Amino acid sequence: MPSTILDNVKGSDLPKILTDRIHISPDKSYTVIIQPQEERQTLQRIMSKISRNAKARGITPDVLENILGETVSHIL
Repeated sequence: MPSTILDNVKGSDLPKILTDRIHISPDKSYTVIIQPQEERQTLQRIMSKISRNAKARGITPDVLENILGETVSHIL
């Protein structure tokens, strides 16, 4: 099941268990993202995947510096 994003949900329309748990204001609007737990990834896993993909495509620190226009202090 892919993530679902609901925009402009009034705090007063959310279930009480959520409003109590995360201190939602009933008068404000919120963006709600529903994501199955198994699809959730840590930032480290995402960055590692990006790094592996960049290396596989031949992105070297020199190429990255050329794209960004600044010195890269960490090697991919």
